Amino acid sequence: MGMADLLGVSKKTIESYEQGLRNIPDNMSRITYYLLFKLNMNMLDESELCWNKNKCPIHIRDKCIAWTAKEGFFCWFLNLKTCMIRRLDPKDKCGTCFECDFFKDNRNKILDT
Repeated sequence: MGMADLLGVSKKTIESYEQGLRNIPDNMSRITYYLLFKLNMNMLDESELCWNKNKCPIHIRDKCIAWTAKEGFFCWFLNLKTCMIRRLDPKDKCGTCFECDFFKDNRNKILDT
């Protein structure tokens, strides 16, 4: 099973992404990263779930879909744009979840091996 099969697109579509002929849609990026993380869970440290790493207080956790679903490595997949702690803090100018240190640190752990 190849990447095209996993993403539900044609091989030509994957090739056009790789060659830079098409921009990769956000939903494809999210699904690709989800598969990358899911297939490499053994490389991630269970003690570094997003709510622990971000030191989220319980009143924030209670409003967070990642906490509710107990998916501490996939907050960026479930929350779409930014995490709850950043949404509720007006001083935080965090961009998308792909710019978040939590996401980037875990992505780099997987890609650097």
